[in-house]
Amino acid sequence: MFPSPGGAHPPPDELFAGRYAVDGQLPWGGLVSYYRGSAEGTPLIICIFPMDVSRSRVAEAAFSQLTQSLGRTRCRSVPRVLDAGIIDGVPYVAFQDTRGTPLSEVLRDRKLPSAGVLRIATAVLEALEATHAQGLVHGDLTPDNIVITRERDGALGARVIGTGVVPLLRACPEASAHAAHTGSGKHAVAYMAPELIGTGAFPPSADLYSVGALLHHMVLGSPPVGWETDEGFEDIPGLPDVIRRAMAKRPEGRYPDATSMLAALGWLEVESAKLNPQTQDIAPWMESSRIGSIPVPTLASSLPPAHVSSNHPAGTVLSVSGPRLRPNAPIVVQDETSENTRHWVRIVLLLLLLGTLVFSGYWWNGERSANQEALTPELVPAEHVE
Repeated sequence: MFPSPGGAHPPPDELFAGRYAVDGQLPWGGLVSYYRGSAEGTPLIICIFPMDVSRSRVAEAAFSQLTQSLGRTRCRSVPRVLDAGIIDGVPYVAFQDTRGTPLSEVLRDRKLPSAGVLRIATAVLEALEATHAQGLVHGDLTPDNIVITRERDGALGARVIGTGVVPLLRACPEASAHAAHTGSGKHAVAYMAPELIGTGAFPPSADLYSVGALLHHMVLGSPPVGWETDEGFEDIPGLPDVIRRAMAKRPEGRYPDATSMLAALGWLEVESAKLNPQTQDIAPWMESSRIGSIPVPTLASSLPPAHVSSNHPAGTVLSVSGPRLRPNAPIVVQDETSENTRHWVRIVLLLLLLGTLVFSGYWWNGERSANQEALTPELVPAEHVE
């Protein structure tokens, strides 16, 4: 089907005929093609890998492992996988519908406010924390692979896409012409850790290097090429030190994991909060409260918080078996939040019904007693009977 390894895939309408309705392509990601689609009226996102895994059983097995690990990942910053498969050698993954704009578009004509920078970086690190726990390394963490969303409270959020794609392509050169791919979008090399250039190893610390470069870009408007000054970080004065550690040339000089870097960013927020006099006296009911991942009592301390590990609930493994993935029946997505809401609505309706039945019983007994009293003749005392 491919003219060459990693060549263009067939038109998505033809590729997914009878399985998904494809609505149009999205300007997301790097080499992976993203499309909006639907299954039985349920919207979703479909991404197609630039590979022909029929040329290599190693590539098939690697793709299977990647999708299994993504299926087990549970984090709001990582779109939930709904389906995965291979059609005529073309691997694809379908995940929950996501609305947003690539960070590369957001940064095209402006920098971001400090609060937005910390929120986005926190979301990205939470995604890395969850995927690293599944043995996955992103390998291509650039603004093209981060989708900026607007949360329900109006604040900025982020979804990380493209996890594991570049490591997969580089590990399977026989199945893709893009094995030497160095990153997605403009200045992609500026986000790449030094140890990734010219090698096939992808350690988790390489993703932390990319987060440091992203922080610099979001605050100053450009990646840290030849960066030597701390000017421009007045709103977040401690951020340059975080960036420097994340972008250390040697992996051992960086944060040990995403959780540690997440705690460092949380500490920057704590330092800002300590400038507010209201945080100096902590009420008893706040003893167990938190700001982000930092316990509130830590606000009164001059020391950084202790290392905190995150606990992401285990997800459900994709319903596939063995290295040879095949398309399953289209999945109808059920929103977990909506399901919980329906559950509570059913409980409330049941309680209302029970209350109505009880009230009706009392009312019926009262009416029957009143009718019986009205029909009973008044008795005359015996001494008045002649």
